[in-house]
Amino acid sequence: MSGPAVAEAPAVPAAARPAVRGPRHAGLAVFAGCTGIAAASLAVPALLGFDPWVWLIWGREALRGTLATDGSVAWKPLPVLVTAPAALFGDAAPALWTLVARACGLFGVVVIVRLAARTARPRGGTAAGAVAGVVAAAAFLLTPDVESRWLRHLLQANIEPLTVMCLLYAVERHLDGRRWHALLLLCAAALTRPEAWPFLALYAGWLTWALRHRWWWAGPAVLAVLAAVPVLWFAGDRLVSGDPLSGAVVAQVLSDTTPTQRWILAIENVAACVIAPVWVAAAVCVVWAAHLRRGLPAALAACAVVWAAEVAVMAGVFGYAALGRFLAPVSAVLCVLAGVAVGWVVTAPRAVLGRAAVAAALVAAAAPFAAPRVAWLPLQVQHAAERSAAEHELYEVAAALGGREGLLACGNLAIDTVRPAVELRPALTYRLDVPMRGITHTPGPGTTIAQVGSPLHAAMAARPAGQVTLVARSERWAVYTESCGSPP
Repeated sequence: MSGPAVAEAPAVPAAARPAVRGPRHAGLAVFAGCTGIAAASLAVPALLGFDPWVWLIWGREALRGTLATDGSVAWKPLPVLVTAPAALFGDAAPALWTLVARACGLFGVVVIVRLAARTARPRGGTAAGAVAGVVAAAAFLLTPDVESRWLRHLLQANIEPLTVMCLLYAVERHLDGRRWHALLLLCAAALTRPEAWPFLALYAGWLTWALRHRWWWAGPAVLAVLAAVPVLWFAGDRLVSGDPLSGAVVAQVLSDTTPTQRWILAIENVAACVIAPVWVAAAVCVVWAAHLRRGLPAALAACAVVWAAEVAVMAGVFGYAALGRFLAPVSAVLCVLAGVAVGWVVTAPRAVLGRAAVAAALVAAAAPFAAPRVAWLPLQVQHAAERSAAEHELYEVAAALGGREGLLACGNLAIDTVRPAVELRPALTYRLDVPMRGITHTPGPGTTIAQVGSPLHAAMAARPAGQVTLVARSERWAVYTESCGSPP
């Protein structure tokens, strides 16, 4: 009965509502729980992604004062702010970064659940909130592309789960009246993705206006937070590459395609960031909320549209990638809105059997769209285990050849360009403690690591014995030397 009563209450202008301050330590307790789960997940075999290995290399080099890049990855400040202190713990640094990334990713899912439940409760009560949270989380697990790769990004310790956490937790902190928390979280998000910059700037401007009666300290504090973003992005890029705009050039990976092709690809990826029923339910939520004079769903939807537009424009106009993982914040917001709509529909005043029938109908309508993505979830775990096995086997081969000294004894060290070998290049670079330029993808005189079954492996095996020498072979890897006086 509480749902209709709340719905019929007169709307209160947003400006007249007092800030709702949430519990001070509730978020920390939940995050501690997520950290515990993340720590347990370290036992799950998974290969860190290409970018996280590079961040670990940069973090170690930052401590040594030898920060440099080979131009394969664009600079991102926030990961290095974590991997640099993690490097103090030596070989534990990869596990520490993985722990942080997974903990933040899991906490991001918790925030998605809480935000969906919080948005649904004023209209439908506790039951609507519970349904909204479950639906939002379940839908988000099937994002941000047709292969449900969010789970892969979480296992690989990519940055996007952390970005989602920072952005949505900023919304929650703002709703709790913790505006400075929200500003700092937006700043953290802006240190992971440039698409967050406009949101940080707008919120900083609003916060400065809201605290105009305290301008003498609020203004400088906001400016300091804003200034940290360009300083850490461009000054950091300058340290790494010698050019403050190098990252912008490195990230342009679609320059050989036409603008039309890039626009089509970007739009397709935006459309695929969630399943079709989520798009429909999110739209229903926005319209329904507008009828109820509730502005939060429309504000969230507007932010999602702006972020998607940024990704599309950057791809279509400037040639940047429009990968599904770049759209993870859009997926998260759409799933929150969809969860709210489902919560309202399922718990609308009607008989129990009627509610059950509505829920069954919604599940039946969504199942054909969700089933292919659900099938990808166990495959993502399986693929993670396979990539991890390949990684550890490569380390065993490297150790058998004498480690760093043995692999570099013949000069140039190259590794295959197929997956997972290409992802293992920075991993091996980190393990051998050499600069990113220390291992290439260009075979030639020196040592070449080929992935068994790849075109490179076939080409090396077909060469005369006098030209190359097979010095090591395992189930997945074959190591050859060329123009080397003696095998390493």
